[in-house]
Amino acid sequence: MIRKCLIILISFLFFYNLSSANNSLRISLITCSGGSELYSTFGHSALRVIDSSRNQDIVFNFGLFDFNTPNFYLKFTQGKLNYMLGVQYTQDFIEAYKFDKRGVVEQVLNLTGEQEIKIVERLLYLYQPQFRNYLYSFLFKNCTTELRDLIYDELNLDKVPLEKKIGKTHRELIDIYVGNMKWTKVGINLLLGSSLDRDITVYESMFLPDNLFEVLGRAENNEGKIVKETIVLNDVKRDPSEGKTPFLLSPVFLFSLLLTLMVASLFISKLVMLDKLLLGVVSVFGIVLPVIVIMTDHVELLNNYNLLWCNPVYLIVLLSLIYKWRKVCIVSSIIAVAGIVLSAVASIFGLQIFETSFYLVFGMLLIALFRTIFKCRGQEKQL
Repeated sequence: MIRKCLIILISFLFFYNLSSANNSLRISLITCSGGSELYSTFGHSALRVIDSSRNQDIVFNFGLFDFNTPNFYLKFTQGKLNYMLGVQYTQDFIEAYKFDKRGVVEQVLNLTGEQEIKIVERLLYLYQPQFRNYLYSFLFKNCTTELRDLIYDELNLDKVPLEKKIGKTHRELIDIYVGNMKWTKVGINLLLGSSLDRDITVYESMFLPDNLFEVLGRAENNEGKIVKETIVLNDVKRDPSEGKTPFLLSPVFLFSLLLTLMVASLFISKLVMLDKLLLGVVSVFGIVLPVIVIMTDHVELLNNYNLLWCNPVYLIVLLSLIYKWRKVCIVSSIIAVAGIVLSAVASIFGLQIFETSFYLVFGMLLIALFRTIFKCRGQEKQL
């Protein structure tokens, strides 16, 4: 607590009599490479401000949050978790990333004294207690988008080039970063809705630190390029194989194996027990997914066509199969089959891109559901 108060005090002194700091300020964009944990996979952005006249060197960081927040995980899931703007010593900031073996690159901005003061004054305004907190959104309001908006708005940079489509979607950009973590990729693509499957603009792509780094590096104003110097503060190259899921443990392999067993169950009666196991697992996800979507304010999760095939209907199918509710079993199974068919239609027409392994799940479910319908129609001696 004392350390935090000291940092706040230093930041206050930093801004005191700011007008006298003209020609002694240097402002840089700091871009950090991704880490091995999911929350750090996409990297990080911050703004470094040096005042040589006062020997001050601090970083403004929009990516801070308090783990002690009451109901932390619930608020995060609901999209109601506050992130905040914080101030750190630059050396402490860099050392933390060195410890995590993550790269740190600095882009020194080519600004006039007036522009530098304008940005610092804006940071001071946002650092006030009543303004430093904001509701986090992974795509639209995060540590990088806050800096993107601040830089482009305060410097009045031309935004016309940023309106160009890049030929990629939010989902495709996300998949690039989590591609090695196959099960994480499956979970993310189960949660994310169809709004992430439209072509986005350069501006929208700058929710990622690497993209802000690249676009700002090409940006120009009347004085020339915005970035006048790029400095590597911690030269670490991320291992491309880091966090990679072995193929034999990947969703595609395991789901292919299960689908093979489901096909084999058409000929081996002892494997029919897989139906209830499969329906039980999907029932759990079919309850959890709608609950998350309903309770969340995260716009990224809305309009999710996965709800067509991953929903509570499977619990009804399972219960009706166990308790031999013949009519309920038939109707609920037909509804579940219809959901899978509609999911395929949504995929064909490009309404939402589904994870590849989901189609293997579709195959398993169709076998289990059609067999359940036949059982319930009395084509087997007993349920």
